[in-house]
Amino acid sequence: MKVHLRLDNSEDADPASRAPLGDMLSAADGVLSAALEKLARPGTLPPAAEISVTLLSLEEMEEQNRLHRGLPEPTDVLSFPLWEEDGEFRPEKGMPVLPLGDIVICPDYVRKNTPTEQAFLEEMALMIAHGFLHLLAWDHDTDERRTAMEAAQETIRRALLDAAAESGKGGVEQ
Repeated sequence: MKVHLRLDNSEDADPASRAPLGDMLSAADGVLSAALEKLARPGTLPPAAEISVTLLSLEEMEEQNRLHRGLPEPTDVLSFPLWEEDGEFRPEKGMPVLPLGDIVICPDYVRKNTPTEQAFLEEMALMIAHGFLHLLAWDHDTDERRTAMEAAQETIRRALLDAAAESGKGGVEQ
């Protein structure tokens, strides 16, 4: 299973907010591929999957949060899964590439709530992990599910940070 992370960038998003994310986004394909293989039921996935990640400005994120959640304020991350049915991950069979859905992140919101560049990167890794799990129908609506989701997202977050530190590629792939 190979996951391809496609980065979309809003015209209003601050380009500087992407710069430190390059190594993490470059490493995300491999980390999310490994996570998906561990988390999905065997035999339910095609050889490849795709995730769209969009970085939005504060104003754009506020609009999306208002439209989709009825909350007139920006937030850090929103996820739009394509294969969630009754709280379960039920992907269509027979597709050569499975689009998992969209993760929308507001780096400016994350940055204003983190004191250092390292804390920003750690929180962005958490946003990617959290959004990814929502694409697989994971949720935090009960104590049991919240505990399981927090453990899984911490594993993915740590793997993203470790892979980014090891890759040292720099730059954002688009």
